[in-house]
Amino acid sequence: MAVLHMYRITNLLIKLSGEVPIMDGSALDFCHLIEEGGIQEQEVELEELTVETPCVVGEVGPESKYIMIEPADQLSVTYKLNYPPPLGKQEFTYHYQGAEDFKAEIAPARTFGFLRDIEKLHAQGLVSGGRLTNVILLDDEKVLNTPLRYEDEFARHKILDILGDLYLAGKPIRGKITAHMTGHTENIALVKTLRAR
Repeated sequence: MAVLHMYRITNLLIKLSGEVPIMDGSALDFCHLIEEGGIQEQEVELEELTVETPCVVGEVGPESKYIMIEPADQLSVTYKLNYPPPLGKQEFTYHYQGAEDFKAEIAPARTFGFLRDIEKLHAQGLVSGGRLTNVILLDDEKVLNTPLRYEDEFARHKILDILGDLYLAGKPIRGKITAHMTGHTENIALVKTLRAR
């Protein structure tokens, strides 16, 4: 969804059998697939969802989980996380400047998870497509399976999640987004709030 959002694709038919493949845990392969398939310009003006007044999910504070969007001339997303090691404290701000910029700064950021959680999911018969090559695998002390692509890859992947979730609003979004320690639940709550306005 993030790739569709950042490439400004609003009219697409996707046919799948089964779940969407996780690829390498990032969105980079999806960028390449969209580019290989080509994008056809249509004679309809792209309508953005423009934020007129601030909207917050959660309570803004240094120790709180929250996501907020404020009026702005362009899309930007700042994500802050603060966990014990090995995740640690990270912050990254992404300013939308087009698909190429997204492909370089955000799309390569991979999903991550703890070994103990992956083992539980496998025991439940879930994450059947999961391999050591499509997730940054962590234990309580370190990354277990791969070098990071960015020093702040965890924060960048959270921005990737936000960009994808917000596209469920049905239009590209223009606004300044700030998120702290949030996940899909808060992102979707923000989309619902924006759509209800």
